[in-house]
Amino acid sequence: MAAMSISTTTSLYNPEPVVKYDLISTSLFFNSSSKPAPSTATTTTTNNNTINSLRKSLALQRLHMGPPHRSFLPQTRQQSPLHHPFLHQIQHNNTHKKAQSSHHLAGKLEDIMSSPLLIAPLLKKEGTSAVTSSPVSYVYTAPCEHHPSKGQTDYLVNDMFPKLTHDLSTIEFGIRIADFMPLAFKTVPVAGLAEKELQLLHGLVDVPNVIHLEDSFVNDNGDTVLVLPMLKKFDCHAVNKSICSVRKTMKQILTGLAAVHAKNIVHLDINPSNLMVTHAKKDIVIIDFGLSMPIDRSCKSGKPQVPFCGTTGYIAPEVLRPQHYDVCDPTLADLYSLGIVLGQMLEPYIPDCDLHYFGSKYLGLENTNQTVAYLKDFIAQGAYYPRVLVQAADLLRVMLEENPKNRKSAQELLDSHPFFSSCPATITGSSAVASTLMLCDWLYRVQEIKYQKYLLQEQAGCEIYRYR
Repeated sequence: MAAMSISTTTSLYNPEPVVKYDLISTSLFFNSSSKPAPSTATTTTTNNNTINSLRKSLALQRLHMGPPHRSFLPQTRQQSPLHHPFLHQIQHNNTHKKAQSSHHLAGKLEDIMSSPLLIAPLLKKEGTSAVTSSPVSYVYTAPCEHHPSKGQTDYLVNDMFPKLTHDLSTIEFGIRIADFMPLAFKTVPVAGLAEKELQLLHGLVDVPNVIHLEDSFVNDNGDTVLVLPMLKKFDCHAVNKSICSVRKTMKQILTGLAAVHAKNIVHLDINPSNLMVTHAKKDIVIIDFGLSMPIDRSCKSGKPQVPFCGTTGYIAPEVLRPQHYDVCDPTLADLYSLGIVLGQMLEPYIPDCDLHYFGSKYLGLENTNQTVAYLKDFIAQGAYYPRVLVQAADLLRVMLEENPKNRKSAQELLDSHPFFSSCPATITGSSAVASTLMLCDWLYRVQEIKYQKYLLQEQAGCEIYRYR
């Protein structure tokens, strides 16, 4: 049997008070090896009465517990049968606690009661020479939780979260026990890839808008596990609610890529699944450097140094067919892939440019070249459209150029392109409204523009404007 002390605190995810339990072995009260000081018979009689009272309280408590798997939450401390003056002397151990599950008590009750870890400190009674031992901390683990390895007990993996299995890695989710920080545990079974990614992440510690490595260890199978912060999924359709959000997203991604490229590293797998969002500030973070590699910019001869890799539909043409292009900066391949992502975000805003193909595995070089031609026509008709859309279309055109020599680097785009230089905070009047450009209003505006073009072309005797 075990006694239990109760305290209330606030959880990391729940600001309301949460009841916590400290389970303490009561065998020390019944079979303790430390004998009381044989001072008087009064002390012995008092201790016996205390133990008998405690036994009755525990027996009454077990009657009210119900089945072992159900949690029990006493309303107040005074209503708990375990509220006994003798228990007030027990020191509370608040380290490495886990919040009470809403469905199950952490672990089976009979297993917790019989656990050898639940050893209370020996109480130093007045008039005795017994030495108080240091309390033993106990971490509550639910049936769905386990440590990632025997030698790594600072983390808990939660099996209730779906495990993500890829060709080169497996990702599980859990927490850090010390501060309940949500984490992702990426297991890389291939030793060479794990060592390369670990080395790259160590070199990108202070880089903005890039995922930060929290820790790493080797699990029981000898595989390297990367401990990373848990992030939210990036959604292109959630970003394109306004042009301002598209501008902010692109600026953050380009800032991260510019810093990565400055360290002579090319990502080689920019796509929406490798872009995540932080929970706190909603910032964009570039993740998954499994295919990334360091580059040597001093090499002026030979073919590009990047291998054939990436996600179908996002791979740059110089990576797919390196023999057709001259030697170029390998980092420009990331700009082409990011251009495909930008096309997905701008698809509702720029009509008649076949941007609905972007993000599909069937997207090829011919489609993107045709889109670039449509974008040039769209830019030429800039009088019909808000200036910020023309600037966005020009940014997309530059990033999707087939010849990498016609593309600009990430830092050059941030420094000189008008889509980023015209900040909406400094624009007033009607221009400020145009720079915001909410999607719900723009969809109606597109129909008006199409109808105006139809009337103008019909009056001029030209071919009727073709709808898509």
